[in-house]
Amino acid sequence: MEIATLDQVFHFGGYTLDLGKGTLRHADGPAFLRPKAYAVLTLLARHMGRVVPKSEIMDAVWPGVFVTEDSLTQSVREIRKVLGDDLVRTVSKRGYMLAAEVEPAPEIGSQPIVAVLRFRNEGGNPADDPIVDGFAEDIINGLARFGTVTVLARNSSFSFASFARSEWPQIRSRIGADYLVEGSVRRHGDQILAAVNLVDAANASQLWGDRYQAADSGFSAIQQDIVEEIVGRLARRVTNAGLQQASRKPVTSLAAYELVLRGVALVRDPAQTDIEGARAFFEAAVAKDPAYGLAHIYVGLTCALKGEFEESSHADLVKAREHVARGLALSPDQATGHRIQSLVRLYMREHDAAEHHLRTALELNPCDADCIEQMGLVLTMRGRPFEALGWLARSIRIDPMIPHWYQFDRSMALYMMGDYKPAAEALELATRPTPWIRTRLAACYAQLGAMDEARRQAALINEGDPDFSPIDYATKAMPFESPADAAHLADGIRLALGEQAGQSTTTTI
Repeated sequence: MEIATLDQVFHFGGYTLDLGKGTLRHADGPAFLRPKAYAVLTLLARHMGRVVPKSEIMDAVWPGVFVTEDSLTQSVREIRKVLGDDLVRTVSKRGYMLAAEVEPAPEIGSQPIVAVLRFRNEGGNPADDPIVDGFAEDIINGLARFGTVTVLARNSSFSFASFARSEWPQIRSRIGADYLVEGSVRRHGDQILAAVNLVDAANASQLWGDRYQAADSGFSAIQQDIVEEIVGRLARRVTNAGLQQASRKPVTSLAAYELVLRGVALVRDPAQTDIEGARAFFEAAVAKDPAYGLAHIYVGLTCALKGEFEESSHADLVKAREHVARGLALSPDQATGHRIQSLVRLYMREHDAAEHHLRTALELNPCDADCIEQMGLVLTMRGRPFEALGWLARSIRIDPMIPHWYQFDRSMALYMMGDYKPAAEALELATRPTPWIRTRLAACYAQLGAMDEARRQAALINEGDPDFSPIDYATKAMPFESPADAAHLADGIRLALGEQAGQSTTTTI
């Protein structure tokens, strides 16, 4: 009889028993029971307020196995040790009863829970144990900085080593994790090999895995880079898995966290054809949970995305700044909020504030690939493209499944460096040739002297938007701090349009 996989939630005595997740939680955190004690509590919860005969419990929990009543007594004793003596009552000569009224389960939209298990020391040398444990603990600390997952502390997750696949569901029932990170470290000669896997604890399936290798002498120097890459990929995988789960539910049943996930999916769509739909999800999340800071932050983002930032009005940007500020007041440690506020302030031409917010975001979460990438954009707009390219390369290494805007920002840094060919190649990867992408491509090809291609791109600029002005885009829409950088882009555009480069233009930078 499967008794720990039903999608039911029970609340009693300050505890929440979630049979779908296989968890028992208190306000202070997860509570742990051994599998048989958990199974007994599950049966009592499903018959809350009713006396369950001992024979019925034993048939359900130990089917086909001969055990004495001592096994049941021991399980009840363990449950009482966790819940207290008052909730589980013994009814003489009859059985046991969970003495609590059934409380209706509220709609739950909690963040995914991740446990980083203690890594295996494959080399077998006890002297390497501190390196192995430290590696796993760095992953815990890095992953904990992301606002979209809840990470169990070392004391909970390290109570297990990285067990075999058959034992993963048992780990889930004990520590309440939706996802497990398990792996191993081996020292082989002067090399250290690390293997990491991300596991869906509900069905014991592996979602992702990778291997890393470093020279022993240089391991400590590059360990942060390895952890950074792992954490960046894990965060993306966990978020995507949560979105897949949310997408299977009707909108009316979604809680705030899942509504935000759906909105983020629309924002990240390369086509970005439904920003209003994304905003509706975020506003619904705010309505469901007015104290949810991240939802307010994303409402602000959609205000600014109305015109892809470059074309956003000052009023839209002010509105965006206010929404993000409200979200940060509720969640001041939310790196995503500081990153989005940085973007808003950048397009308001408040360059110092933009860099300040982004550096705050990176202090909160130095492994966030989006924050690292955006630093490349901010530095490019501030006239430091060489430094920007280092940040952009780092973000692409952390998140090789790069979002489309990474390449767009990289192309602008390359253009400012005078590397027009790789800048054009980056833009050619675009899946949606918008007027501003056509404008940048035309400028790149003109600067290369490839005038046929430059003119071809220039001729296509106004197909999607007859009112789009390429020169205004360079001199007014792009948030360059220096007028000279705006003029550099405008010169390439003028060449493509057959105009004389270097003409004076009044800008609003």
